[in-house]
Amino acid sequence: MRYKLAPMNRSSAFNPLRFVETIVPARPREALIAERAYFRAERRGFEPGHEGEDWLAAEAEVDQLLSGGGENI
Repeated sequence: MRYKLAPMNRSSAFNPLRFVETIVPARPREALIAERAYFRAERRGFEPGHEGEDWLAAEAEVDQLLSGGGENI
């Protein structure tokens, strides 16, 4: 599958998050988030009541990785 990047306006500051949905479609991004949230819950012993916290933390982690600000996925 090929991805098409939108042209960048030279006068605007570069924001890599602008291209995340173009480079990584929403469904694979959500799958990465779900996987990382699952592993967070697993490390905690699947203690209930932290599902939203796990999801938000995993979402921030994946977004950081996709923007080039961290380790490889």
